[in-house]
Amino acid sequence: MRLFRIAPALLTIPVVLSGCMGQGEKTPDAAEVTEAAKPVIQLNAITMGNPPASGMDSFYKQLDELTIRDFGATVRFDFIPWDEEKSNIGMAIASKKYDFYVGGPWSDFKSFAAKNAFVDLTPLLGEVPALVEHYKGMLEQMKIDGKLYGIPQLNVPGAGREGMFYREDLRKKWQLPEIKDFSAMEQYLYKAKEEFPDTPMIIDKRYSDNLWLALTGDKYYSVAEFAVAPINDPYKVISMFDTQEYKQMAAKAKEWYDAGIVDHDILGAQENETTKTLALMKENKKPLEFNNHFGAISNSYISALKAAYPEQEYGWMDYQFDMFPNSLFLPNTSANTTTQISIGSNSLHPDIALKILEKAHTDQTYYNLLVYGVEGENYKLQGGRISYDGIKEENKKQAWTGVIDGYMNVPVRYPQEWQTIVDKLTVTKGPKLAEKNGVDPYQNFLFDTSSLFDELSSLETVQEQYIQPLNLGISKDIDSDLATLKQKLKEAGIDRYMKELQEQLDQIAR
Repeated sequence: MRLFRIAPALLTIPVVLSGCMGQGEKTPDAAEVTEAAKPVIQLNAITMGNPPASGMDSFYKQLDELTIRDFGATVRFDFIPWDEEKSNIGMAIASKKYDFYVGGPWSDFKSFAAKNAFVDLTPLLGEVPALVEHYKGMLEQMKIDGKLYGIPQLNVPGAGREGMFYREDLRKKWQLPEIKDFSAMEQYLYKAKEEFPDTPMIIDKRYSDNLWLALTGDKYYSVAEFAVAPINDPYKVISMFDTQEYKQMAAKAKEWYDAGIVDHDILGAQENETTKTLALMKENKKPLEFNNHFGAISNSYISALKAAYPEQEYGWMDYQFDMFPNSLFLPNTSANTTTQISIGSNSLHPDIALKILEKAHTDQTYYNLLVYGVEGENYKLQGGRISYDGIKEENKKQAWTGVIDGYMNVPVRYPQEWQTIVDKLTVTKGPKLAEKNGVDPYQNFLFDTSSLFDELSSLETVQEQYIQPLNLGISKDIDSDLATLKQKLKEAGIDRYMKELQEQLDQIAR
């Protein structure tokens, strides 16, 4: 996909001076004429997903009315498909053509921040007091070495993070147990593969993250890349590759790979294959999505699948809420975990860009337009809820990535069986459980890797060449491959990496 920047707008607000002005009308003075004739600046943004098939003209018309009135500016978006986000965000940042970037742990955000790709917003916060007030101190938690490089997505307490999405009607038809644990989940995977023999059930290489979580969520916290800590001793880190559980995970991945549950071409897959998975489910060729975020399923999958197959039922197995409820904590707003919108260091108008983000998080008119689109074209409002009844799937507008704000969201009307799941996770049981468990042990911890540049580079190579194949089940001899991996990790500097991480954790544990 080619990323480009729309040429800066040279629009002006027209002023007509006439010798036949009506009685009582004031002739504009020179200052008013100069202000009215100022060029309208254009800010350019990237976001994930695909634009709606219709409604963007109306969207820009309404957005321009707001932003020209308030800031003398317009905003234009380029869309990056979700299966191409990582490489294209890097290309976009390198191009220096955008004012707004989106990123998070899924896009190497911290690496780009370390390379001064983004504006430090800290000195500008005095110009956006409403935004600072809205975040109630959470912007401090987003800082890296005292600098704020983005305005984060704002999550509210509740469940509904990573999980498995599946056809509930088929589970009933196949007479399988309710999916609440690993054994039931695996039974469904094998039965699904039996019933859909031509399609691998897992096609996304990120699945190993959730396989690890499903096998070890009651034993370890994931602290940083390559590092875990026991649940009962969260500040004592060990390499995950030194645990017995990692070998068990690699063995399970190999079992699934050999059984055809995992795609045999998975090494060549994109980092994110959700677009392909949804297409297969819409063609009734695949009954599940092994790893995705609950919000993405709710926003992108449900209406599309119910429109195609209104008789089908869907279920959700949440890896934390269902399997390991004690690990569900209040939202951790930090650069380690949170998606955010940054302002490029190349931007000529970072102050205006930040003020637009303030409006996005504090003005409901701005928020609804940026998240849901144009009422009547991209969504409907029924009884105070967002509804997509009568809206073609291709006309739904995906939200500006990173601007989602749980305190600004308008409730969405879902099909009844999915509404029950949404309410349980986000309204009733989920929030109560998160509030009961409180904050996680690493809420205020940010691993400073600035002294580990060489080690990180070498470890990344090991990740690609040795870790990823084992994670995905591509191994002929796990013992031999694991021994080779540990040697390569040692040569790459894993000991120094773990030592530095431990020393930093010791400081917050005191």
